[in-house]
Amino acid sequence: MLKRRINRLMGTVVLTFTTCALVACSSHDSSSSSLEEDSAEESSESSSDPHSDKNSSGVVALDSLGRPMSSSGVIQGGSSAGLSSSSVGPVVGIEDTVITDTTVVKDVNALPECSAGIEGETFLVQSENMLYFCLGGDWVEAETVAQVAQVGCRNGVLTVGDDSEDETSGSESSGGNTFPWGNFGGNTVNTAAVDTAEPRMVGAHLLGVVEKGPFRYGTSVKLIELDSTQHLADSKRIHKSCILNAEGNYSFDSVDFVSPYLRVKANGYFRNELTGGLSSSIVTLEAVVDVTEKDSVNVNMLTHMEAPRVLKLVENSGNNQPIRAVKAQALRDILASFEIQLGSSSTGGNGGGFGWGNFGQQQQTLTTDGRFAEDIGLFDGDEYSGALLAISIMMQRKGSGNDMMQYTAGIADRIKGNGNWDDNNAKADLADWLMTLDTSGSYATIRNNIASWHLGNVPDFEKHLKHFWTTVYNFGECNASNADSVKFISNSLSAFFVSGYDLQGPKVRFICDAETHEWRAATDLEKDTYGLVGEYEGQLKVGRINTDKYYVYEQNKWRAATSDDVQDFEDLSDVYKNLKSDEKVIFLLRHAERTNDTGKKGNLTDGGKTQSKNVGAKLKGESIYFANSTYTRSIETCENIAAGAGTNYTENTIEDLDGEWYVKDNSQYESCKSANGGGWGTNSAYAYKGICPEAFYDFEDRSEEFLQEIVKPHFAKVKKVGVWISHDTFVVPFTAYCTDKKVNLRYFDTKQWINYLAGVAIIMDASGKMRYVPVKGLESGSMTM
Repeated sequence: MLKRRINRLMGTVVLTFTTCALVACSSHDSSSSSLEEDSAEESSESSSDPHSDKNSSGVVALDSLGRPMSSSGVIQGGSSAGLSSSSVGPVVGIEDTVITDTTVVKDVNALPECSAGIEGETFLVQSENMLYFCLGGDWVEAETVAQVAQVGCRNGVLTVGDDSEDETSGSESSGGNTFPWGNFGGNTVNTAAVDTAEPRMVGAHLLGVVEKGPFRYGTSVKLIELDSTQHLADSKRIHKSCILNAEGNYSFDSVDFVSPYLRVKANGYFRNELTGGLSSSIVTLEAVVDVTEKDSVNVNMLTHMEAPRVLKLVENSGNNQPIRAVKAQALRDILASFEIQLGSSSTGGNGGGFGWGNFGQQQQTLTTDGRFAEDIGLFDGDEYSGALLAISIMMQRKGSGNDMMQYTAGIADRIKGNGNWDDNNAKADLADWLMTLDTSGSYATIRNNIASWHLGNVPDFEKHLKHFWTTVYNFGECNASNADSVKFISNSLSAFFVSGYDLQGPKVRFICDAETHEWRAATDLEKDTYGLVGEYEGQLKVGRINTDKYYVYEQNKWRAATSDDVQDFEDLSDVYKNLKSDEKVIFLLRHAERTNDTGKKGNLTDGGKTQSKNVGAKLKGESIYFANSTYTRSIETCENIAAGAGTNYTENTIEDLDGEWYVKDNSQYESCKSANGGGWGTNSAYAYKGICPEAFYDFEDRSEEFLQEIVKPHFAKVKKVGVWISHDTFVVPFTAYCTDKKVNLRYFDTKQWINYLAGVAIIMDASGKMRYVPVKGLESGSMTM
């Protein structure tokens, strides 16, 4: 009854299915042969699936270097194969349509009503791993449909009862022609020998798997016999089949071959490793093979990329070598172009299969087991699977549809001629992309995407991707001999190129991990402290790459500085505004910008006068208690601050502000300066390290003496605000003391020195208790000398 219903439907209706489900129909051979060209050639143009949900992966936030960031703004570290907590989905930084199948149901009870609205559609029942077709109000198993109707495929979709293409069951032949093979590449007596010759193998069986990720059902597979008498041109002998399962498997159960040389073409949608869903458009992959000793041929990115190279090598031999004689060389060239070296020398040919006699000699191959590209599958569980997956991922540098195929074709064309991908610009671009995927944690996402298909163990592709980009960057191997070394990208073709380790440019650096022996993105701590030598406990250094970060040397190693280690300068106006009602403040500052005359009579520059007035404006209307040193530039600074504040200035000289408060012995001081690179290095090292005790007073005692005997008594004259102007040789050690050495004025170490009009705010409350805040009158409290 059901069979009659289906036959009746097939007689009147052509059904086209555009589903995207998983199915296994290996018991039925949906294949045919033809002597004519296809009436509708497969298209690799974009073709969307009306039964799929399309979700844009969106634009991922990038850092200033163009690297993708996590939601927390942190560049993610690399991942190890098989160890990941990443979720399934599009990888970071990839803008591609995620197509999610909506025609998969748990069991038959979950199938929707087979109504006229979904007539001809197909759903996958997961519990049975079986396709069901909606036909005439009933859900019919795919195997049943295939038994009573011709199931075909075109442009990535299944068709039932579609006779728009020639679907004859076998290859026709006029017979009586001279056998075309003879001596390979020799003169021929018939320019269309393959098209008209009798088959040499009748009822052959050929199977394989089509993978980018696996191609979905609805993919068309064609075997096009190649004519050696026409330099391996396509003949008109074409055998057709369809993929009827989710694993990408195809089979030809009974096919007649004249030529053992085939171009295998597969056209359809594939599972996208980068998104986890289906591709957004159909693509065509092919393989050029010799089935003399084969009964299985896989089609994948390796076969597709090597095909032009295979034909070129045959051409280079004067068409005197069979295809299988050059296959090993072609595969080696493709792998080597992506810095992949596998296997060792062995005898070519994989043996088995239906056989073609002694056609061609055994060749010495350059790959393990004598396997060729068409022998490799994504889930074979060996090193070749990892290489195939790695290159498949690489080819999505420009997208997953036509852009991917154009990108792939361009690389294959470069390799075709001399076996080498010699486009260094393109290699650097690919390396940048792969590095970005690696450092964003996207390798783990790709692994999880593939694992979610449940088709087998995911091979180790990560090592090949990492090896490619580290090789292009000239990093070399990561091993025990260079563990913990940190490198920058010196390849000038990279978008992340810098001409020196700590020179301006992209900030990404890479470390040879001592545990994994792999290159990975260095953390801020690792790259900022690489090469720094710790000299004393509590030493503070500015990061080599991130110059706004500080690091502390503690217990023989560096750590990131915290707010307990480093105190920033606060703006003078903020400190002034935040004074409590019972507090007074004396701002003890370095003078403003001076001329080159460092003597007592040296003046301020015009810029220094402006600086002083601007600082005074922050204290507008305040009655200020001034104090100056005996130097002219100190007096001029006070005068201009007063002008800016709109108040009067009366000269008030305190000789102890001259700058030599801490010096005990001038002769020893001069010797100390000579030994430590001058006054800046000497005074800062004294404050932070306590050098030259013969030249200086005890640091803490002398600082407290100034506070208690010089500063504190003068607070009686301060209404609210005092401004005292001194010199850098005093302000540096005094500010260091008042802040427990938390301000970075370590010129001897970090080249940081006190800026003009910066210093310390000495704040005293009504009880006489004093507190201290480092202050800046200008934009910065320190300067790098």
